[in-house]
Amino acid sequence: MVMDRYGDYCVIFHADRDLVPVFTTLGQWVGLADNPDTITTLIDINEGVNGGDA
Repeated sequence: MVMDRYGDYCVIFHADRDLVPVFTTLGQWVGLADNPDTITTLIDINEGVNGGDA
C-alpha cells in the first residue's frame, strides 16, 4: 500500500485493487477513482462541486 499526494488531496494505492480511495488532506472523503488514470477527473469533479476548498 502506498499513499501519495496530489496537491490538497491524498490517494491510497493498493497493489491488489484497481479502485483508488481519494481524500482531502484534511480527511474529507472525496470518493473512489475507478483506477489510477481517473484520479484527476475525480479531483476535478470534487473541486467543481465544492469550489476547490480542500
